[in-house]
Amino acid sequence: MKKIVRFLSVVGLSALVATFAQAQDVNNASGYVQVYDVASVSNLPLNEYKQYHKEGDIADVSYLFWSSLGKMKVKIENTTDAPIYVNWSKSTYTVEGIELPMTPIENELPDVQYKHYVRYKASDPTITDMDYEWQKIAMGREEKKDEISEILPKGTYTKGNYYLVANDKRVDKGIVLDTASANYSEKHNVKKNEKATIYKQEFTQENSPVKFTCKLVVATDKSFKDAKIIEESFYVSCVREMDAKHFRGKKVGQDPEGYGIYKFPERKGTSFFIEINPRNSVEFNKRYAR
Repeated sequence: MKKIVRFLSVVGLSALVATFAQAQDVNNASGYVQVYDVASVSNLPLNEYKQYHKEGDIADVSYLFWSSLGKMKVKIENTTDAPIYVNWSKSTYTVEGIELPMTPIENELPDVQYKHYVRYKASDPTITDMDYEWQKIAMGREEKKDEISEILPKGTYTKGNYYLVANDKRVDKGIVLDTASANYSEKHNVKKNEKATIYKQEFTQENSPVKFTCKLVVATDKSFKDAKIIEESFYVSCVREMDAKHFRGKKVGQDPEGYGIYKFPERKGTSFFIEINPRNSVEFNKRYAR
């Protein structure tokens, strides 16, 4: 029976990975996309992968956000010669002023927190999180205690349970830029002999439309008597709007299922993107605004 469960888990993981691979495209190639550039409040340096990172006494923490709607994804690398531990139930993600456990016990969240959790919970958690969820189902147990991960020397653990922008189907995603927003032109990534117009609006930490904080509780012993807090805040410093084909870039191949693979020249760990309602685009409003 255990072998069957393990086999089904592997099959399920493969299917989900394939689904995510297929999803690396825009839903409306004739629409518009906004790219959100994220700034670190403390001006964190970038690592070799061009991700914000913070190196402490026992861990090097990397933050990466690239995803549709953004993802609060954090990778912890153990830089010591002994195991370290992360308490994900005490570690938190704060957005819109409400603090959420990185791994909550859902039925113990107060109403306000739970409603916020539902709005921001990612529908596509990281592979690490999926392994954990399937393990709970396969073993037939319900976790009521804190989720604590052990990270072996030089090992890593990645967590990504939340979006940076609420996944609220009742409202349009993104922000409506003013038709007088600053703009510039560059060679179109797909259309030959054409220029793409990029509309741009910059923000300060004070007026940014998206602000968030990640707090991690890390220790070198399971009792967490020596727990260290690794905390960092971020904000969106710039929004750039462009047509979806320019954002997607050239097709560079296709996967075994025949889905296209695109270059995505805007892709980087310090940014994320949102497909917007075309009627909220600058181009639409310049053309049809009364």
